[in-house]
Amino acid sequence: MKRPRGRPPRAEAAVSRDDMVVAALDLLDNDGADALTMRALAKRLGINPMTIHHHFGGRDGLIGAMSDAVYAQVKAVENATPVDRIGELLKAYHGQVLRHPALTMLIFSRPTVFPQQAERITNEISTLLAEVGLPGDRTALWRDILVDFTHGSALAIAMSARGLDCDPEEDQDFTMALTELLTGLIRAPDR
Repeated sequence: MKRPRGRPPRAEAAVSRDDMVVAALDLLDNDGADALTMRALAKRLGINPMTIHHHFGGRDGLIGAMSDAVYAQVKAVENATPVDRIGELLKAYHGQVLRHPALTMLIFSRPTVFPQQAERITNEISTLLAEVGLPGDRTALWRDILVDFTHGSALAIAMSARGLDCDPEEDQDFTMALTELLTGLIRAPDR
């Protein structure tokens, strides 16, 4: 059977870039990383897979856009101490990782995909740690400790049975452990 030439038929309704990101997140969250293909997403949206490629340049671009949409919501309160702002950032980030663990694992598996919003959060934590009075090498060390702890905690919860019942905003175990870490940071003798 010969394929017709020219553009494919237009979908019934226009699908925006944001619609594609939301549908991709839903597909990833509900069906897993293996199910997130351009073809599956296009079928779900009733569009041609090339439309998705046009908007994102491929799977990595789509993953980056999904990540930026999720992590753009991670913010700290403005009028607080640097340590309190770090805590708020990490709690918000923990919640997003817990809501979308498959996205986090997908990012980890594709080192070329480092979302702009994740970079913003990392840089903000580094800046706040410097405001606490940490020297540069300790700033990087504490940033890595805090971010790795946050990832590990959220992914462990998400992969366990507890993840099914856990409200990302009310994870008391994470909050208590984070408080202990931040208290240790403040008390560190060689800040």
